[in-house]
Amino acid sequence: VGSAECAALFRRHGGAGGEPWYGQLEGYGFQLITGFLKGFVDLVFKREDRYYIVDWKSNYLGNTHASYGVEAMTESMIQAGYILQYHLYSLALHRYLGSRLADYDYERHFGGVFYVYLRGAVRDNNRTGVFWDRPSPELMSDLDVLLTATGVQS
Repeated sequence: VGSAECAALFRRHGGAGGEPWYGQLEGYGFQLITGFLKGFVDLVFKREDRYYIVDWKSNYLGNTHASYGVEAMTESMIQAGYILQYHLYSLALHRYLGSRLADYDYERHFGGVFYVYLRGAVRDNNRTGVFWDRPSPELMSDLDVLLTATGVQS
């Protein structure tokens, strides 16, 4: 399995980044190999029986809060590879919760992912400086199957 297969999976499911991201992902040219993938989730928190991932970003997108709108953050997410990153983080948390909670259900327990652009976050405006997504359960299931078939374990 490589970048083309991953891009095809994300293309089927849609989601954040759209065609520009799928094309970039396809262009990565990676092949999955047996080994390690290193990454760190900044924070996982639970609120009302839902678990969320938070990743803090200090990326500079401009001098005003308006520079940290949804479109600018999405473009930054695409360029930096953060979309793939948060899908892998989401899958890791999904697998972890599935192994720890007896009644685990993705729809009920997974709340999504926040990427907080610290330079643009505004206290009373959750659309500026805060990127949020919650991958569909179908996407998480298909990604899990794809990576399990290649031997990628949590």
